[in-house]
Amino acid sequence: MTHDDDAVFEAVRARVLSGEYLDHRLGLPEDDSDGAVRCCADQGSWRTVYFRGTPEYDTALAAGRLDLPPPLRPVAEDVVNECEELLGRPLPSLLRRCYLELGDGGFGPGYGLLPLWDPENGVSVMDAFRRREGWPQEWRPMADSFLTLCDWGCGVESLIDFRNPSGGMWAIDPNSTAGDDPGVMLFPQEFTFPEWMRRWADGTLRQPQLVLGKGAGG
Repeated sequence: MTHDDDAVFEAVRARVLSGEYLDHRLGLPEDDSDGAVRCCADQGSWRTVYFRGTPEYDTALAAGRLDLPPPLRPVAEDVVNECEELLGRPLPSLLRRCYLELGDGGFGPGYGLLPLWDPENGVSVMDAFRRREGWPQEWRPMADSFLTLCDWGCGVESLIDFRNPSGGMWAIDPNSTAGDDPGVMLFPQEFTFPEWMRRWADGTLRQPQLVLGKGAGG
């Protein structure tokens, strides 16, 4: 890892140790705040969703109305090695260290980094990699170079590009005025994985959004 990677890792680790390692948290079952997003949670109950960085989140956090985020469990090194063998290339060093030392997903941008391997739920980095065979024809030449790292909801995803040793960041946004044109729904962002995680740690990362003629937000 480079010195910059070390600095980013320490910033991410500090965020994890603070307990504020997800961009959204559920309110407690008895919380019935008005004007907030609600989602179906355990056993069919509906829970309030709070988003980090909003006044509603800060108020609920101060009042103790937020559910604890799920605990993080680092992945075993043999799982990382197996994934790298399937990919045919190593993970960028910062990403590898995050999985080995912080947790097998469950923290970070959007709904959190996907776990590397989750055979029970089938929602993982490797599962997404295998599904690339179903990508639109326009994306196929790049499919073997991309891994989906997280989703933001509504079909928006963040991906890492292994053609850049540091991991260039890309995104999929099917919700723009591009309509059904997959050729523009997959687009590059202006930073690498370390910068992406640094922005998340300091609270300046935004959900990627395709703006035709202007590039991508982030």
